[in-house]
Amino acid sequence: MKKIVLLTTVSIALSFVLFGNSLKGGYTLDDYSVINDRESLESIKSFPEIFTSTWHPNQFQPGTYRPLTLVSFALNNLIFSKDNTFAFHLINLLLHAFNVLLIFYVVSQFTSQRIAYLSALLFMFLPIHSEPVSSIVGRKELLGLFFVLLSLLWFFKKKYLTSSLAFFLALLANEFSISLLPFIGALLLIQMRSFLKSFKPALCYVATLPIYFLLRFIALGHAFGGSFINSIISPLIFVSIKERIFTSLSHLYLYIQKSFYPVNLSPDYSFNQIPIVKNLFYSHQALLGLMFLIGFILIFIFSKKDLKIATALFLAPYIVMSNIFFITTGSFAERWWYLPSFGLVALTSFGIDGIINNYKSFRPYLYGLGAVVLIWYSFLAIKQNRIWLNNKNLFMHAAKTSPNSVWARTNLAAIYFKERNFYQSKNEIDHALKIFENYPFTLNIYAKLKWQEGKFEEAELAFKRAIENDIHKTNHRDLYRALSVLKLETKNYDEALIYIQQATESVVFRDIKKVVYLDNLLLSYADSLSKNKPSVLSDLENDTVKSLVTHIKGSE
Repeated sequence: MKKIVLLTTVSIALSFVLFGNSLKGGYTLDDYSVINDRESLESIKSFPEIFTSTWHPNQFQPGTYRPLTLVSFALNNLIFSKDNTFAFHLINLLLHAFNVLLIFYVVSQFTSQRIAYLSALLFMFLPIHSEPVSSIVGRKELLGLFFVLLSLLWFFKKKYLTSSLAFFLALLANEFSISLLPFIGALLLIQMRSFLKSFKPALCYVATLPIYFLLRFIALGHAFGGSFINSIISPLIFVSIKERIFTSLSHLYLYIQKSFYPVNLSPDYSFNQIPIVKNLFYSHQALLGLMFLIGFILIFIFSKKDLKIATALFLAPYIVMSNIFFITTGSFAERWWYLPSFGLVALTSFGIDGIINNYKSFRPYLYGLGAVVLIWYSFLAIKQNRIWLNNKNLFMHAAKTSPNSVWARTNLAAIYFKERNFYQSKNEIDHALKIFENYPFTLNIYAKLKWQEGKFEEAELAFKRAIENDIHKTNHRDLYRALSVLKLETKNYDEALIYIQQATESVVFRDIKKVVYLDNLLLSYADSLSKNKPSVLSDLENDTVKSLVTHIKGSE
């Protein structure tokens, strides 16, 4: 008992040292749509609704289902408040600390305690874990691994029913947790050396899948498949199978490099940031990734049992998220590495332990080197946490570390535009257009910049280009609304009415009630101007429309 208390205290203390500066962070990126703008997370009466909800509310082509993580956000809101982002970050920090503690106990089940200590220590300090810990929605990775580790702990204790329940909860937290299933199957065969003996305990885990996929079907409309993707966010879906596999091999090399030499971490790896590999032999990263993958497979086949388990802990989740066999939403993200990283640090710890045993006379130097590396990692992690404090920090860093990303450049331009720093915004948009000229979000900001310059025709053409390239019509409503406001400013009231009518006929995503309400107000406002009749809106509603117009133009 004393040991558990001591290890828990040390783990929490180290988490505060490494990630404590993330506690003052606010909402960033998906935090807004998943948590901040979601009314269903603010009432206990809405809990049943959460289990039939998508990750992003009213998501187009929904493919992400993480109700348990949403429940944890709802509890945050109820116990503290939606505006208390400190509490959200605190729970993330504590989850990371408990995951480190569980890693020690899980690794202790199949190998020496020294390797278990090394695994836990290395997992705690890796700067690549900054994104899942510091980003509020990164909790899906934290919570998913938490239940995966509980499932593994009970599995090694042969409590298969309890273990399968934890596996089910891991699935509800993060769909990548499905990777535990092939690992459990392989481990049962390794341990029992008989398919028949393995069948009964394996059935406990398989039995949870129909319930999970039924819930997923109710929420998403389908049991399998990914969420909405486009060529900017998910470039690998639009290349050949050969190119996708070669590029995924380069990703493996990059993940390993960024784990142990984390000097170029980035929140963005979308279109054009990581080049598509067309020829394996022309990419040293893809070749090194292939060598790593072959090496891991050979270790799994020929090594002793404990090392085989550690290798399987890495390979199972890596294969699921690698894009080699299954195509994921996006192509590369540091947060995805949180689960495979567990197996990687266990494997690395085996190697470190072997060096310590074989070079005993060098132990003081090895320990000294290890201490220096961990201190260096701690400084990098603390620095990386600052990036996630707000969107401006995030996009400035993304544009710096991923300069060829149209997504990063455009988002930074949007931040500058909101601050009315139009010169910097234009500079970023010019860079973004050189990277990819038909990204609707880029064209939207470009149009607003032209609008600010009084170049109304150019602004209108840019908005229309954005509509043409928004092939899934996810932004049609926003773009038609902007065109309507543009026409209101130039006193073309008939055209303004036509555009806002087109907006109201477009699909609504995210906050449906609010969007429909505001668009109907704007429709009534444009209708009265077009027909030259008094407005039927109240003074408050007229003020709301004027605020909306100011917001859309960006002149607030």
